[in-house]
Amino acid sequence: MRILETYLAANRCATKEYAWEPIPVEGMLPTEISGTLYRNGNGRFEHHGVVYKHLFDGDGMVSAFRFENGQLLYSNRYVRTREFEAEEKAGRMLFRSFGTNTPGGFFKNALRLHFKNAANTSIRYHGGKLLALWEGGLPHEIDPDTLETKSRYHYAGALLNPFSFLDRQINPEMPFSAHPKIQPDTGEMFNFGTLAGVQQRLMVYRVSPDGQAKVADAVPMPGVTFTHDFILTAGNKLVFFFTPVQFELWKAFLGFQSPVESISVQKDKPTSILLIDNGQRETFETDFGFVFHFANGFETETGQIVVDALTMPDFPDANLSDANGASSLEAPAGKLTRYTIDRQTKQVQKTVLSHCPVELPYINQTRVGKPYQYIWCIGDPEGVRRPYLHSIVKIDTHSGHAVVNDLYPNLPGEPVFIPRNNAVGEDDGWLAYMVFDPVAIQTSLHICDAATLQTVSIATLPHNTPVGFHGTWVPSNNPRG
Repeated sequence: MRILETYLAANRCATKEYAWEPIPVEGMLPTEISGTLYRNGNGRFEHHGVVYKHLFDGDGMVSAFRFENGQLLYSNRYVRTREFEAEEKAGRMLFRSFGTNTPGGFFKNALRLHFKNAANTSIRYHGGKLLALWEGGLPHEIDPDTLETKSRYHYAGALLNPFSFLDRQINPEMPFSAHPKIQPDTGEMFNFGTLAGVQQRLMVYRVSPDGQAKVADAVPMPGVTFTHDFILTAGNKLVFFFTPVQFELWKAFLGFQSPVESISVQKDKPTSILLIDNGQRETFETDFGFVFHFANGFETETGQIVVDALTMPDFPDANLSDANGASSLEAPAGKLTRYTIDRQTKQVQKTVLSHCPVELPYINQTRVGKPYQYIWCIGDPEGVRRPYLHSIVKIDTHSGHAVVNDLYPNLPGEPVFIPRNNAVGEDDGWLAYMVFDPVAIQTSLHICDAATLQTVSIATLPHNTPVGFHGTWVPSNNPRG
C-alpha cells in the first residue's frame, strides 16, 4: 500500500475552515471530558502549485475539538501570519521556508533572508494567552474561541532583540521555541530560543503565571546547533543537548540551499550537555545521538539529573520531495533513552529504557520536572521496523514494559493526555490523537483509555487534514492549560 503517497495526496491543501461544527462520534464519548483540545500543524503540503519539500514547511493550521455536554464540536483556522496573508493576496509563494526555497533557482533565493514564520509546530495556553508556536520566530496570539489570529506576540517587547545594531539587522525579533515547559506547582513557564547573529546565543525566558516575560539568560553558542527541545526540573534546572548537527547558514543565506539542506551532521563528535542551575552553567559530554524531543527529566535525592530522551542514531530525513520529486520521508528510529548526569563526577550514564521505535512523547503534565512513570508516544512494537510509525505506545519507565495499540495501516498523531477529574493514578484519564486512514481516506480523532490504550470513541472530521505536530488540553475548569 502506498500509504505516504495517499496521505500526501489527501492533504495537499486543507482549504475549508469550520466554526464549531458538530461532528459524528462512533462509540461512547466520555461525558466527563470537558474542555478544548487544541492542535497545531502544517495545514497543507502544497502551496499555490508548489509542492513543499519538507514536512515542516506548511502553513500552521490550528484545529480545535471542544468537548461539551457529551458533544464534540470541531473548528479549524489557518494562522494568519504576515507571510500567509501576503502570499494569499499575491496568489503565489513569496517566502523561503525551512526546507523549501521559492521557485526560480539561485537568483530568486540569494540573500533573501526573510523566511516564512510558519506558526505550525505547537500551541500552548498560558497567562491568559493562546499562542501558536514556531521555534524560528515570534509566537502568534490566537483567539481561543474564534481561532482568529490576533497578533504577532512579543511579550510587551521582551522578545525584541536587545543586542547590537548588526544583530538586530540580522534578526530584530528573538525566537520562542515550540516546547515551553510549565511548572505544574507554580504555573511559571520556561522557554528558550536559538538566536542567530554576530554571536549565536541560546536565549532563556521565564514567563510568570500572569504572562509577564523576561530574559533569564543569554548563553553564547559556538555554532548554529539544531536545538528543538529541553528539560526543566522541579528545582528550575534547565538541561539542553547540543548535538553536532549544525546549520551551515552561509549556504542558505546565499540561496544555494534551504536551511535544512545546509545541515551538517558530524557523528564522530560528542553531544554536549548544558545544565543551567540558577544562572550557573555546567557542561557535560555524552556520545552522539540526535534528539528532537525529550519525555521528561527530574532530580534524584542524591542530586543527579535524569533526562529521558528519544534518541536517534542520525538526523532524520523528513523530505517530502527531492530533486527527482521522490519522497524520502521515513519514521524516526528514536528509542527512549535515559541519561543520568552525575554533577560530582561529571559522568553521564546512558541506558535504553525501551527498544520500541517512538516519537512525539507526551506525559501527564502534573509530572513535568518530577519523577514519573508513564510516557505515551506514536511508535511501533519492538522489533517491527516499518517506513512510518503506525501505533500508539505506552511505556512504563520503571519496568521498560510497553503497551502497543497497533493501528496499521493508519497514521496516528501525537497522543495528548487528558486527566480524569479527581484522578487516582498517573495514567488515570484518556488520550486524544488524530488518525489518518489511508484505506477510507479519512481523518478522525480517536479517544482511548490512557491506562489500557483501548479505543472508546472515534470522531470523524468533516475533511481531511494532516495529523499535525503538537497539541495541548485546556480543561473547562482550569484555563491555565
